[in-house]
Amino acid sequence: MKILRLALVALIAAASLSAAAQVLPQGGPGIAVAGSEPESTLPKEAKEFIKKHYPDAKIASIEKNFLRTEYDVRLVNGVEIEFNGRGRFESIKAPGATVLPEEIVKALLPHKAYQHLKDNNLAGYVDEIDRDGRGYDVGLILENPDEVTYTIVGDFVEFDD
Repeated sequence: MKILRLALVALIAAASLSAAAQVLPQGGPGIAVAGSEPESTLPKEAKEFIKKHYPDAKIASIEKNFLRTEYDVRLVNGVEIEFNGRGRFESIKAPGATVLPEEIVKALLPHKAYQHLKDNNLAGYVDEIDRDGRGYDVGLILENPDEVTYTIVGDFVEFDD
């Protein structure tokens, strides 16, 4: 009888460990902070941005960062666009060693910033635009300068080499 009880306890313990092993993660990637999302989850403003500026481009992938509530969108043409949780554009980057179309640069920057780029013959060399609450960082495919910074209203701040 004692052996039967020990066998029964061992069987219950083994079953419990097996069930726990199925529930608990075993050395996986940990907590997911980003994941692939369907196009339907993209905020309306982001969808409208893509439709307006890239009407013929299809979305290749959407990654959502759950910690910061941001969407990283890659179009099939290679353009990468980052949107905040409300769908507002935060950055755009041309693929590889290409530039953003000048009409998009003009549409995304304040008039003063775009005009400054035009006046300095730089509007055709923009490969990236980053926007935050303080202003715009405009990346160029040139070596010197390779970046131009503007305030949120478009006033020139500095060239960065």
